[in-house]
Amino acid sequence: MKMKFLNLIILCVTFLNFGYANSNSAPIFEPDTNYYGADLTQFPPNVRKWVVNKAFTKEKMERPAMINPQLKVWWSEDNNAVLAEASYTIAEGYVGAGTLETWGQEARFFGSPAIFNVYGEHAKYHTLRFEWELKQEVEQLLENDPAYSEIITFAKQLSDEIEYDWKNFPGYKGPVKRTPGKKYFLCDGYANEVMNRILDLNSVQAVQRWVSSNHAWNVVKLTDGRTLYLDLTWFDNEDIDQKTGKIYQTDDYRWANITFNEELFRYSSVGYGDRVFHHALGKFDKEVIK
Repeated sequence: MKMKFLNLIILCVTFLNFGYANSNSAPIFEPDTNYYGADLTQFPPNVRKWVVNKAFTKEKMERPAMINPQLKVWWSEDNNAVLAEASYTIAEGYVGAGTLETWGQEARFFGSPAIFNVYGEHAKYHTLRFEWELKQEVEQLLENDPAYSEIITFAKQLSDEIEYDWKNFPGYKGPVKRTPGKKYFLCDGYANEVMNRILDLNSVQAVQRWVSSNHAWNVVKLTDGRTLYLDLTWFDNEDIDQKTGKIYQTDDYRWANITFNEELFRYSSVGYGDRVFHHALGKFDKEVIK
């Protein structure tokens, strides 16, 4: 079984009071460390784009009636939205000159509200802020942790070689346009491919296969004593267009599925249809040691 976000299409929708984000819109204006006093580096690029190119553009922040415009941007209490407002002093020659005004208090950039219904208390692993900070953590590991970097390179290579076997996935009944030259597996095949090949890596000492009623994945023991939880099926950035059956690559991988964080691994993903945390229900199947 595989969650390719086919089951969570609603989670891919971003709701904005200022309109929907559009990846084809004008390139983002990248400010320096701050933008009218607001440090935007702590927010994802799509949030920065919304702030700078849509909600609080230079034109809106530099109107003739404004003196010393300042912008405030912060995370919501549930970490699933970014809030913002601007302030300025009314210039001489305008009604209310010298008065401090604020505007844009209703500005909101939302993550998907559906995560709270789907994941309950574990929705914390899907908030806008968590996913942004997880990606930053991954980038740090890739730069500073050779073992992790080696395994991610390996996982990406396998993801490129394998195409999910949508034709034999019981949860999908639509058309499928397979890509020539690929291997075709369900989750068992992904897990077995990892079992067969990951011991060739210098950083790996042993690999285990774990299963639940409808899923399979791996746990990897590193030569330095650490344990890495690895679900190549759900890590893979492949998806399928339900209308055309064309298989395509998404913008990024699902980083919670290759992690040293056991709790994140157990409760970050639910299976298609049944909404079960399969990693939390997993049972050890077998182990191969180098």
